This record gives sequence, C-alpha cells and structure tokens, in this order.
Amino acid sequence: IRKANAYKLSNKDIINSKEQVSWIGFRDRYFCAIYKPLFKSEGYFTKIYKNELDFIIEAKNNTENSLDSVLFFGPQDLSLLSSYTYKFEDIMRFSNFGILNSISKIIYNFLHFLYKIVPVWGICIILTAIFVYLIMYPLSINGMKSMKKIQSLQPEITRIREQHKNNPQKLQKETMELYKKYQVNPFGGCLPLLLQMPFFIGVYQVLWRSVAFKNAKFLWIKDLAQPDHLFAFPTSLPFVGEHFNILPILMIIIMIVQQKFSAKNMVITDPAQESSQKIMMFFFPLMIGFVFYNIASGLALYFTTFYLLSSFTQWKISKIT
Repeated sequence: IRKANAYKLSNKDIINSKEQVSWIGFRDRYFCAIYKPLFKSEGYFTKIYKNELDFIIEAKNNTENSLDSVLFFGPQDLSLLSSYTYKFEDIMRFSNFGILNSISKIIYNFLHFLYKIVPVWGICIILTAIFVYLIMYPLSINGMKSMKKIQSLQPEITRIREQHKNNPQKLQKETMELYKKYQVNPFGGCLPLLLQMPFFIGVYQVLWRSVAFKNAKFLWIKDLAQPDHLFAFPTSLPFVGEHFNILPILMIIIMIVQQKFSAKNMVITDPAQESSQKIMMFFFPLMIGFVFYNIASGLALYFTTFYLLSSFTQWKISKIT
C-alpha cells in the first residue's frame, strides 16, 4: 500500500487488514524512516487521531511478549537500503507507473555508475544528458523530418481546404491521399515526442529526489539540489527573488535559438499564424525559464545541456531541403 501526500488524511485512510506487515515507512524528498517488525503479525489497522495516522500492528501468538524490531532513519540511497535484507530499497519508488519507475531506476543506476568513474556529480549529469540525447536521437530526427515533410505540404493542404471547405468528407479524403502520395504520416512528428516523455519524467524524478546531489558542488554551483545562485541582488526582485540564477537564463537563450531553427522548417501561409508563431518563439522559452528559475540546479544543468544538443538537431534539420 502506497499513499502519496501522506499529510492529507481522510476516512479512506482507515484500514483494517489481516495481512502480515513487512515494514512501515515514511519518506520525504531525500530521507526516510522505516519500521521493520521482527515478530510475526496477524494484521494491522489504522485510525486517525488529531489529524495524525496511527498504525497499529497486531502481534501473532506473542506469548513471549517479544517485540523486537529494526528501525532505519537515513537517506534514500539505493545501495545503502539494498545492503539490508529487509527490502528497504522498495521505498525508493519514483512513480506509481511501473514503466516510469523502471526507467527512473535505470537512469539512477547509470548516474551512480558514472560517478564511480568520474566522481563529479555535475559532469555525471552532463554525461547522462548526452547519453539520453543519443538514445533519443533516432526518434528526434525522424520526428523532425516528418514534421518538416508535413510543413512542406502546407500550401497544398491550404488549397485543398479552400477548395472543399463545404465538403468535410472530400476534404479528409483528398488530404489523406496527399499524405499517402508523399508517404507522410500526419502523426509522425507527435509519436516520437510521446515516446520520449517517459525518459523526461524519469530524469526529472531522479535528479529531483537523489540525495547524492545535496551539497554537491560543481563550478560556481554550491549545491546541485538548490538553484545555482551566481550572485545575490541588493534587494528581492519580483518573480526572480534574491538571486541571479544563470542556468535558467542560458536555457531561455538556447530554447529561443532552437525555436528559430524550428521556424525555418515551417511553411506558414496564414499571416495570423505567422504572428502567433513569433510570439510563441519567445513566450514558450520564457515560460520554461520561469518554471526552472528556482528549481534545483542539477535539473537545470541537465535540461540546459539537453536543449543545447536538441538545438544542434534542429539546426541539422533546417539544412535539409
């Protein structure tokens, strides 16, 4: 049984079960507390008292009144938790979805494997970004090529829409025939993005929750678990706070460049669409930069590196005629 937001309690959290208890654990972003009963139990039940959850274990045939147990208080470190024989490592779950959790653990193990070779967490994060980029490269390049093919057909699609705007069935038929003629999959640009999402989510969870990055230094960054804080402002500023964080600013610049390369791959026939495209070219990077401005610098370092590599892919696609 796993409960997210364990500080929010309701009657749904009242349980009465006859299952044997393996262990009970609570965790936050980096640390955990685990209680492991060494006696046999014949069930457990919970009750809410003054907005606190009481967890009561019923001992089975405990004639000796022995309540031996193991208590663990410490970091969520996979190798440390796995060193015990009580499956404490199961508390390190990055997602409720099995595939996302599996991908996250692969990324986690890869990062720690790199650290054994290059004991600098900042470099390990950059190398992981390169590794994920190379894995995703075939999907990315095919998706971008497919989108460029679709964009090249925009003038013809616009003509068909104008010609059959009062006949939806004819419009759909001729559009699909056009795609078939030029061997274009209308969903070819979206599918690679969907396939990449589990990796993005997995990386985010690992870099956000890994206690190894706490107090880890890299270049000017004093703590990879905190924003990079290049310098402090004389006073707190709206939206950005008290510190100037350079990595989110670099991310914004790189994303704007990437959007410019992406715009070269588009064929826009509607002036209104062209105007909105120019607005999005700046709005989307600014929005992402705002979201990442006060986030952990380890995450910002990863995504800045990844977007830099993605910009190279967009530039490469923009050269293809």
